[in-house]
Amino acid sequence: MNNTITRSQLFFLIIKTQIGIGLLSLPSEIHRIAKRDAWISVLLAGVVIQLLLFVYWQLLKKFPNHTLSEITVRIFGSYIGKALNLIYYVFYILIAGYASTLYVHLIHTWMLPNTPSWVLLLLIIGIVVYLAIENLRVIARFFVLASLLFGFLILISFLNFTNEMHFSNILPVGQSGAMQIFKGSQRTFFSMLGFEVIFYFFAQVQNNPKGLFRVISLANCFVTLFYTYFVFICLVGFSPKALEQVNEPVLFILKGLTYQLFDRLDLLFLTIWIIPMTLTIVSYLCIAGKSLSRNQSSYRRLVWISGVFVYLLAWYLSALENIDIFSKLLEYGYFIMIAALPILLWLVSFLLKNTEKVGSA
Repeated sequence: MNNTITRSQLFFLIIKTQIGIGLLSLPSEIHRIAKRDAWISVLLAGVVIQLLLFVYWQLLKKFPNHTLSEITVRIFGSYIGKALNLIYYVFYILIAGYASTLYVHLIHTWMLPNTPSWVLLLLIIGIVVYLAIENLRVIARFFVLASLLFGFLILISFLNFTNEMHFSNILPVGQSGAMQIFKGSQRTFFSMLGFEVIFYFFAQVQNNPKGLFRVISLANCFVTLFYTYFVFICLVGFSPKALEQVNEPVLFILKGLTYQLFDRLDLLFLTIWIIPMTLTIVSYLCIAGKSLSRNQSSYRRLVWISGVFVYLLAWYLSALENIDIFSKLLEYGYFIMIAALPILLWLVSFLLKNTEKVGSA
């Protein structure tokens, strides 16, 4: 029972994994592609993710008490299944290492430019491993507590409306064209990843998992609207040329706000945002451990080992001048591991007999 979670805890596990460092630079990245229709690209990405979640749900309905690592073995057999689980493990380590690198770069740029990268990484990975080795219930409770900060972040963002807003920046709607909007949604899709954690947490939800599709759908809806909101305020808060030139527009849009009680709201926002960024890495270390382990003791050992791998990878990447090639390769990996393989597993599962099923969503 100590390793089970409630439906509401699953909701917060999903949104805290999806919402991370990608939000800060997303508005400028999408605007370079979809221009004033960038907010539509975010909504379209949410629709695509919802369709993918439907496939996930259909697969999990057939194996309600199994994680992805167990499903792969059931479908493809011991050798191929375990090989796929190892590939998934490496993939999750790469994501955690990449996220840690972006995390360190952001802190260097905005807060601690003179602190060595290895020190920042040691602090980050140390905290992440400390939380990730706990059972899932402890992790979920901390995620729920940390989610209260979202409300505070949204309240801070409301202060932006005291500045002059240019709503004409999003008009006319659809001018960029369907192709550019679609390309923008592709970029958004990779910033909103994290929903794949349901493959490892689904089996640990308390009681009968009926209704869980509504839970994961609500989580996706929340994340989509959250991202859309921040993209929108950046579109109306910056001129089109300025938005293309800044790297973290969400922080820049708050940088100019000064009040008698608070100064540099961008640093206040970033200080709070550190927690969601850290929890994303916690989730990936957690599912990396679950992808190869079968009990809590082996899981903890694997998390410690994974923490070392993540630290070394992030240290190497942080020393590189340009990690765009690594980022691009990781995007292709996302497509294969998060979309193509689950769809293949779902299709092949129709060939199996005697699969368990749960009730309606």
